[in-house]
Amino acid sequence: MTVSGRNFIGASLLALVASGAPAFAQSATGSVVETNEIIVTASKRETRLQDTPIAITALTGETLQAMGASGMDDFFRSVPGLVVQEGETAGGRGRISVRGIRSQGEATLALYYGETPVIGSNGTSSDPGGRTGDLALFDVRQIEVLRGPQGTLYGSSSMGGTIRILFNEPSTRGFAASARAEGSFTDGGGFNHSLQAMLNVPLGETLALRAVASRTETEGYIDQVTLGQKNSNDSDQTSIRAALKWTPKSEFSYTLTALRQKSGLDDAAFYNTTLGRFGMNAPTMLSYDEGFTLVSGEGRLDLGFAELVSATAWQRTTTDRTVDGTSTVLASIAAPATSCRIHFGLTAPASCTPTQTAEYVAYAQTRTPALFYAEMDNRVFTQELRLTSPSTGRFLWTLGGYFETREDHVDSYVVLADPATGRLIKPIDATSYRYIDTDTTQYALFGEGTFEITSGLKLTGGLRYYSYEKRIAGEVVMPGGPSYQGPSPYTQTTTKEQGTIGKVSLSYEASDDLLFYATASQGFRPGGTNNTPNIPTELIPYESDSLWNYEIGMKTSWFDKRLDINIAGYRIDWDNIQVSTRTADNVFIFITNAGAARVYGAELEVAARPIDGLSLSGSLNYTDAYLTADQVNSSSLPSASIGRDGDKIPYTPKWSGSAAAEYQWPISDAVSGLVRIDYSYTGKYPNTFRPTLSTYREIGDYHLVSARAGFRMDNWNLSLFARNLFNAHAATFTDGVNRDVVVRPRTIGLNLGIEF
Repeated sequence: MTVSGRNFIGASLLALVASGAPAFAQSATGSVVETNEIIVTASKRETRLQDTPIAITALTGETLQAMGASGMDDFFRSVPGLVVQEGETAGGRGRISVRGIRSQGEATLALYYGETPVIGSNGTSSDPGGRTGDLALFDVRQIEVLRGPQGTLYGSSSMGGTIRILFNEPSTRGFAASARAEGSFTDGGGFNHSLQAMLNVPLGETLALRAVASRTETEGYIDQVTLGQKNSNDSDQTSIRAALKWTPKSEFSYTLTALRQKSGLDDAAFYNTTLGRFGMNAPTMLSYDEGFTLVSGEGRLDLGFAELVSATAWQRTTTDRTVDGTSTVLASIAAPATSCRIHFGLTAPASCTPTQTAEYVAYAQTRTPALFYAEMDNRVFTQELRLTSPSTGRFLWTLGGYFETREDHVDSYVVLADPATGRLIKPIDATSYRYIDTDTTQYALFGEGTFEITSGLKLTGGLRYYSYEKRIAGEVVMPGGPSYQGPSPYTQTTTKEQGTIGKVSLSYEASDDLLFYATASQGFRPGGTNNTPNIPTELIPYESDSLWNYEIGMKTSWFDKRLDINIAGYRIDWDNIQVSTRTADNVFIFITNAGAARVYGAELEVAARPIDGLSLSGSLNYTDAYLTADQVNSSSLPSASIGRDGDKIPYTPKWSGSAAAEYQWPISDAVSGLVRIDYSYTGKYPNTFRPTLSTYREIGDYHLVSARAGFRMDNWNLSLFARNLFNAHAATFTDGVNRDVVVRPRTIGLNLGIEF
């Protein structure tokens, strides 16, 4: 263990202060009233957090507001074992994982907005798990992070866990409105600003409308030296959400929600480490634009013997992404044999004549700077029906069914960029073009029941049957030598699979303040097929992968519930892992099954309320995730980067943790004050499997501190905040050569809010 790691652990054990700080409400006189009971719905029914035999972190809306959280990047480090591999987009987008369960392919951690699973676009590499969006977090009731497989109730892609983002619902109890404005400066960057607003309007005794809107503009801090662009990685986000809730009688309600969000990034967050901090010399600007639309309907009907829930949703994600392709084109000029053959439509062993080679090189020199440009369009329909028994009696049960259809289309180009600005030229000037269509149909039947054997001793069992079919089709419409894109006719392949996964858990509630549990649970995610040129036939399909999680835990409350201490330990065995590899020409990425992994881990969460107004809480996480078999199979293409038995799983720190302290106190009858400090530590982790690889590098081992101080007067509140207070320069992603993504530099600003 490093010295900094020991210092972190010691400090955490002494302070034990952070994520999930309890909520506080304001009384009419301005005094602080403590409300420390958190209710979660992780088991598809309402239960107390401390009574739920699952490892859960719950962040209330009040806690998120006190943290100043507006996106995933603001809270994920406070959750034990939760990691966001941000990649070039940074800012909380990217591959999300928990407990070290991360790899390419379908997501390993499910993301739910309310009752709706949100599913990323496939892209050209069959990797929807690498394109998880980041929703604006204004007017959110609660975020629940469930750690460990949740496949019985939440299905595919919940093999590592599940994140649930729960919005505030429309209310008929009265008119309400709020607004928040924020302005800040980033060290080495510029001025950032945002505006959020909420309006709740009763439309009678049975109908209410709630509308939320937000707009954020964030100044970049990367300077493109070659192109003369300062602060090139500017970003913006616009989000609108409206919900209409109808409750004609106490036994029935229906909520219709519509959400639209647009996000844009002008350039990647990479910088070149050889140019000093935040300098970049790329020939192109790598923009990323995403649009997300969600329309959902949630109906609830109390039948007496059970509650019937219907959750229907349609979502669409459109993504325009660019990646620099200049080096690929230059490589085709330096060694033109293969590219020249593609350019003139020749088939090996035929080769170009010297005249043809010269002609090809002259042409290729006109195709730089170049961009790989993808236009993705993903449309998903989901429907879940379930019955949930009342939360009384010795036997509690849930039965349900799930249906999903997915239509995913990708247009993939290599295009010419503007040499003066490095930006995409529109209309596009294409060097090559191919498309991929992916259609997925999935359905499942599931059930989970809990029986109280004796007072406090409960046995839970769950089972889920799933069946899915994936069809992938595509063709190379326009071959191009500079992109090594050879001709490929229309092909279509289909894969299908069905199976069952299960869960068994034993819990014992020794008292209202002491709960023990032991769980064995399975998780899985669907397989599929690749539509990738130049791969062997046997590598076109890939199978689902699955895991077993063995876990024990304890939840305790002390001193009249002023102190909560929760502990969990686990072992995970992961088989037939979906892994990413490349074609023999090193141009295209595809998915295959190979290898196995094991994860040992432990989690500690503490929340203390020693006096009224003061909340202290903290987390400590240990994750040892490594391969137990080589990531090769009989048909794998050779690669020095393929993981081998004993290699650590990338982007999974062995040690991490967080701490926070918050104090609210009355200054006068009308004014109250608030101070809060958040701290997190992220330990070392590798960026790839093989330590012998030239691009292998260990990053991490950094500390972040954020602080906030302010006051509330009547319905106004004002706070001064600092994120990354000590301006830590910490890499969160690296290519292992000279390109890093780091945490955003120190940002200081003011936040003004009003409520009606």
